[in-house]
Amino acid sequence: PVVVPLVRGGCILDVACGYGRWGCLLRTNYFECGLAAPPVVDGLDVFAPNVEYVKKLGVYRDVWQAELPCKLPQGKYTTVLASEVLEHLPIADVEKTLDELEAAASQRVIITTPNWECLRGGSETFLGQNEHDHHLSYVSTTFLRNRGYKIYGAGFGNPRTLSVKFMVHAFRLLGVRDFSIFDSLSKRWPSLAHTIVAVKDSHRR
Repeated sequence: PVVVPLVRGGCILDVACGYGRWGCLLRTNYFECGLAAPPVVDGLDVFAPNVEYVKKLGVYRDVWQAELPCKLPQGKYTTVLASEVLEHLPIADVEKTLDELEAAASQRVIITTPNWECLRGGSETFLGQNEHDHHLSYVSTTFLRNRGYKIYGAGFGNPRTLSVKFMVHAFRLLGVRDFSIFDSLSKRWPSLAHTIVAVKDSHRR
């Protein structure tokens, strides 16, 4: 609900496309970003089984295997969407990757990443063990703001924020177990959110 309405234009690059979630959402919910028809979506991913899986969905125009940072076609895509990507990279590769993502977008770059240092190893997926699924880095709101990104929050529950800990504890005492009712607060006050949504518009527009 936060990301899809931020998408602009009819040609999208889904970076680290995973299982193709964003391509499928844009196929069905394109009207949420003001489009009259589904956009064209290309995707790339480092994990070969993901690439083969997404190719079979019939949703993406083109899908290829690539490891970030890598060269991307400059200005080809109206929106470059990199959801849950930066945290998987060594911190030394984050700026170079952002340079490539920003160069590829003619209108907008959208980044999502955890709002705290959420480091971990690879994981077992239904397509096999994916060592690329490790979390190696934490990219802060300050870093992204300094690069010109506008910051939103998605999903209530930053486990490092004292006010969140207090609210969760207090409302649990009152019997509240579903904290999604606070998601709208997270969008307005990103420090409360478990996920950063960062948006930067291109000067090519």
